[in-house]
Amino acid sequence: MARGMRKTCALIAAAGALAAACCAQAQAKSGGGVLPGASASDPLTIDSDKADYFDKEQKAVYSGSVIVVNGPSTLKASRLVIFLDNKAKSNDGSSDRVKRIDAEGPVTLLSKDQTATGESGKYDRSEHKVWLFGNVVLTQGENVTKGDRLVYDTTTGQAQLQAASDSQSHGRVHSVITPKNQ
Repeated sequence: MARGMRKTCALIAAAGALAAACCAQAQAKSGGGVLPGASASDPLTIDSDKADYFDKEQKAVYSGSVIVVNGPSTLKASRLVIFLDNKAKSNDGSSDRVKRIDAEGPVTLLSKDQTATGESGKYDRSEHKVWLFGNVVLTQGENVTKGDRLVYDTTTGQAQLQAASDSQSHGRVHSVITPKNQ
């Protein structure tokens, strides 16, 4: 029994190391980090209560109080799934394997002086974008903007908040901007 447990722990540790290495390679390839404000040279660290690696499906699943740190940004989620591409190769022979990262919520993204929350999130390497979905709230100091979908381009640094077309939001983004007291 102890031998089987050691093997399981070794596989989980290897999966964590693989996922972190793959994410770092994806960052270097895209010119920026996985999270907003991060650079290609910023390490990516993932902490969670549990980590599973599925070789056949080429994915790593982190669950339970997941915390991802990449440069000045932190992502918190209930569950994080990293999808790998086992066929991708770069010109230098190294593997650039991260295809996509999905975060299940609640999801919180902290970056410098801004906080964004939503029900779920996604990073797509090929599009160089990070998304937050569902009841998205973006705060900076006392300023608050609400919508249904936030799209952040990791290459350009441009963010866009979009509204849902439901009766509650009336298809509009809502902002409250508080002036600074002087």
